[in-house]
Amino acid sequence: MNYQLLVPFSIGMFILAASPGPGVFGSVSKAMSSGFIASLFFIGGLVLGDIIFLIFAILGMSFISQLMGELFFFIKILGGIYLIYLGIKMFLAKEETRELKEEKAMNNFKTFTGGFLVTMGNPKPIIFYASVLPTILNMNEIRFFEGLFMVILVALISYIVLGTYSLLAALGRKVVQKQNLTGMLNKGAGTVMISTGAYIVVK
Repeated sequence: MNYQLLVPFSIGMFILAASPGPGVFGSVSKAMSSGFIASLFFIGGLVLGDIIFLIFAILGMSFISQLMGELFFFIKILGGIYLIYLGIKMFLAKEETRELKEEKAMNNFKTFTGGFLVTMGNPKPIIFYASVLPTILNMNEIRFFEGLFMVILVALISYIVLGTYSLLAALGRKVVQKQNLTGMLNKGAGTVMISTGAYIVVK
């Protein structure tokens, strides 16, 4: 295994995950409104999208352009609208009742799907995997086990970086809840999520 390939990839992946964008804002909003555990499902969806783009990049950029085409535009709009929908629900929520807790337990898959749609419709990871990554690495030299290790790195780095953002947001959420400002917190998280969705739609 050529470990020299993995160092620049790890650095690039860290920058991609840490730089502000829909993925970061979406994770933070989910942690603020629903807690740290819920945000992990959202991050899981983001990671799945990243892994798919990585596989596309290894297979070749021409494959990406042929497969995505108009489908990218559809996914982008769908993802943006879904985030706006989640943001409106957050904005209108007042207190965390037992009914809302049960609803959250049932909505983990929807949260995961939301994260996945964000990555698939976000221009930033597409540019990274289709344009930037091939300038850092010779994608033709990547073997199976190197590709597999890159997939693991995508998940590990994304969860560490975005999970840190989400954990800090969730800790802030607990402080706000103690001060009985849950309604204000939900409005703030909802506004961020709506803005993120709108950004994806118009970008």
